Amino acid sequence: MGRLNNILMEAGGIGRNEDGSITRLGFSEDYFQALELIKKHMESLGMKTEVDPVGNLHGILPGKDPSLKSIVLGSHLDTVIKGGVFDGMLGVAGAVECVYRLKEQDIILDHTLEIWGFNMEESSILGGTFGSRAITGMLDPDQPGYAEKLATFDRTPDDVRTAKKDISKYDCYLEYHIEQGDKLDSADIDVGVVNGIVSVIRYQVTANGVSNHAGTTMMPNRKDALVGMSKLIVAADARARELDDTLVFTVGKMSVAPGQENVIPNEVVATFEMRHMDKSVTDQFFADIQAAAKEIPNCTFTFKNTVAKYSTPCDPKLVRIIDQVCSELNISHMIMPSGAGHDANPMAHEGVPIGMIFVPSVNGISHHGKEWTEPHHVDLGAEVLFKTVLTLDKTDRK
Repeated sequence: MGRLNNILMEAGGIGRNEDGSITRLGFSEDYFQALELIKKHMESLGMKTEVDPVGNLHGILPGKDPSLKSIVLGSHLDTVIKGGVFDGMLGVAGAVECVYRLKEQDIILDHTLEIWGFNMEESSILGGTFGSRAITGMLDPDQPGYAEKLATFDRTPDDVRTAKKDISKYDCYLEYHIEQGDKLDSADIDVGVVNGIVSVIRYQVTANGVSNHAGTTMMPNRKDALVGMSKLIVAADARARELDDTLVFTVGKMSVAPGQENVIPNEVVATFEMRHMDKSVTDQFFADIQAAAKEIPNCTFTFKNTVAKYSTPCDPKLVRIIDQVCSELNISHMIMPSGAGHDANPMAHEGVPIGMIFVPSVNGISHHGKEWTEPHHVDLGAEVLFKTVLTLDKTDRK
């Protein structure tokens, strides 16, 4: 294996569980150990480094022309509980690999190159993409209860405010990542050129029926909320498959009341999540779910929208450049959306043009100890990232 794969394997040894998975939660001792590993690589390459007040790692490689905006690369250093080697860390280590190649080839960029290793991209009590939202100014540390949440990590609202950066000085943000799905692996395609990050829409759906004795209430007389909810889930699943082949629908959380073996459920609350690039598709899907609910007997439904994170398009010029780089390198590739959220989201929402490069996840596995990307794909994606940086350095995208 080459240098980048070796860095990934070394980082993968930090937070290793007995089953081979990795747990490297934000602000943990293992998190900061991994941060120090990457920081040492940065400093060995002559990069200026800092660890900001919320635990983000920031590296800077000055360019020849300080009047030009920075080209920014990054991803996250934390993992989910029992996660894998590649999610997040590939983007940070891949960015460092770009600097290694610049040094080896005696290339000094015109633009300053900045690398971010973000803290707590994964879900936590502080919210997902915590580190990147902090530097982009998207976090409101004064919202009720947030100071208490920060205090559990020995952080304060002032730390969040201090972490904010002037991202108007960023020309663009590139994130190198594993796909976390099976499109590339199934199609035997080497690289995904991401054209956007799909929306995440969630509804709290409540089904109401009538509780009664499970032994004495005959089937024709039942108003079972769980049966009603089950029918709606099956109908929604079938409709999602019909409506669009890139629409995904998930019910990952459900509660049943009163929750007794011998009592017919009178209330079931479930989370319906849908993801797609096009708002019109998720709007239509939700309308279809509501229509299906009206056709289910002996049960009533209410819907409450709890999350509405709409899709984030990648910058068309960056998509075109990455696509061109893949073609010039004769690498098989496809333009595709990302079905998962990333640190690129906050960057884009605050006005920084974003681009993303995907490489295959074997069998589509991610957030799991068996997460794997073949070494040759790791190196191919790094080559695309490196060549994209070189192209951007000489491209006027205004």
